Amino acid sequence: MTRVTLPVTLGHEVSGWIDASGADAGQDLEAAGLQTGNPVLVFGGWGCGECRECGSGNEQRCPVSRSPGFQVDGGYAEAMLVPEARHLLPLGTLDPVRAAPLADAGLTPYHAVRRAAPWLQPGAGVLIIGFGGLGQFAFQYLRRPSGLRVTVRDLNPDKMALAATMGADGAVEADVEERGDEADRLQDVIFDFVGSDETLVHAARRLAPGGLLMIVGEGGGKLQIGFDAPAVESWVTTSAWGSMEDLRQVVALAADGGLTWDVELMPLAEAAIAHERLAAGHVRGRIVLVPPVNRSIARLAARAYNSRTITEWGHGSRTAS
Repeated sequence: MTRVTLPVTLGHEVSGWIDASGADAGQDLEAAGLQTGNPVLVFGGWGCGECRECGSGNEQRCPVSRSPGFQVDGGYAEAMLVPEARHLLPLGTLDPVRAAPLADAGLTPYHAVRRAAPWLQPGAGVLIIGFGGLGQFAFQYLRRPSGLRVTVRDLNPDKMALAATMGADGAVEADVEERGDEADRLQDVIFDFVGSDETLVHAARRLAPGGLLMIVGEGGGKLQIGFDAPAVESWVTTSAWGSMEDLRQVVALAADGGLTWDVELMPLAEAAIAHERLAAGHVRGRIVLVPPVNRSIARLAARAYNSRTITEWGHGSRTAS
């Protein structure tokens, strides 16, 4: 599958309100417990709904999936079309503007940590590489099991300070030579939220025999695999986004107050500036782009379409790790 199909409107972390629905959408919305005006979060793994992966609940792995902001128009707009009611998750009392980053920054690390559960036993050493939006959520999920020793590695000294404030057992600047115990300590589980050549080499060097390397970041890096590389009897895998059930669990945690995350609001018209700030590493958590319409105006505009739409009230921009 082509990763990005151009031209396309960006925006894959999308939340808003249901403003209008097509003639054939009523039953599906009712079955999903939704109606016009409800605040929702958009699940971005839009699969065919018929293949083995979709049937197993892993629609994000569908071989013909099409996702907003990648292959179809996404949320950098006043409104966007969502093809199926099953891709909409009720937000209840959660603020849609703040909730937008949950669609990826919250979901993707949840899925990765859940898959790593067999390795996350008391006493296990865990390394998080990249402490941007995804890494910060991952740290919170890893703090739920007891007895893990979690270390964070990032280029940004401010993010290292944040990791220490959040309670990390160790924080290592990526461009500073490691010394003492940290230089020799092997890790049972490594989550790489960057995925560059440099981070993958570092992860391979630090992975313990029998350990797990979970590659989540799409930094374009390559990893050489051999009999004892990264380490003998170790496991290397990727983790892509997450399932709708994963997203339900993330939203439930957020609604119960079990998660915290930084959100900075910027006007949609300043999207280019937001991307520049992200590329420069000047964003602590997530930027949410807000379009220049209020809810009532957006709903009136959406009714002009005989299709299912939601207002793109909040879209979380990807952070630089």
